[in-house]
Amino acid sequence: MSENQMPGKLELTFNSNKLGEFTLDKEVLTIGRKEDNDICIDNLAVSGHHAKLLTIFDDSFLEDLESTNGTFVNGIAVQKHPLKNGDVISIDKHELRYLNESKSLSDDDEKTVLIRPKQESPAYPNPTEIDSVEFDTNEPTIESAKLQILNGSGAGKELPLVKSSVKLGKSGSEVVQINKRPDGHFIVCLDQPSNGATPKVNGEDIGSRSVKLENHDIIEINRLKIEYFLAG
Repeated sequence: MSENQMPGKLELTFNSNKLGEFTLDKEVLTIGRKEDNDICIDNLAVSGHHAKLLTIFDDSFLEDLESTNGTFVNGIAVQKHPLKNGDVISIDKHELRYLNESKSLSDDDEKTVLIRPKQESPAYPNPTEIDSVEFDTNEPTIESAKLQILNGSGAGKELPLVKSSVKLGKSGSEVVQINKRPDGHFIVCLDQPSNGATPKVNGEDIGSRSVKLENHDIIEINRLKIEYFLAG
C-alpha cells in the first residue's frame, strides 16, 4: 500500500450501538462466531466462519463462506461483492459499515477479484496502459513469474505468481485460471463473461484451450489488461 493510501475500516454495531472498529490492514480478515475469527460475533445465528474480507491495496472484497443465514450488503444477499465507501454488511442483527473515503465506486466501475478457494490462490484488483516497463532479464525462470497490472488504480503493481493456481475474474464469477506447471504457466478460460467479451492473450481469444504464457504476454479480461513477465 502506497504512503498516500489509507486502509479501509469496519465499524461493528448491534441495535445502533457501536461495539468496535476494525482496520483492514491485513490481506484476509474473517468474520464468524468462533473465537479464531478476526471479528468474533457471539451469536448462534452467525456461522462459525461466516464471511471474509480480502483487501488488496485499497480495494476490499467481501465473500460469504457458505454461511447458514447468509451475508447481506445494503439489504441484498451476496456471495462475492466489491465494497464501496458506506456499504453496510449485515450478519443477522449485527451490522458492519465499510468506511474508505479513497474508494467510492460508481456502478460501472470495473473490479477484478482473485478468488482463493481454501486459501490457495492470491487475488487481484483492477488491472490501463502504461508507456513502458523495465525488467531485469538475468536468467528468468517461471519461479520469478509475475503479473503486472497495466490499468486502473493498481497500474504498475507487480504481483508474484507464487501459488500453483490463480483464478481471476469479475466480482461474483471466476473467468480465467493460471496454472503453474514444470514447463511454465498456462491460462485457461473457466467461464464466459456475461457481456460476451471473451478473455484474450495478445488479442487472441483463449477459447477452450489451455494457452502457455510467454514472457510479456498481455492478458485481457473485458477492458482490463495484465502483463505476464519473467523477472530475473
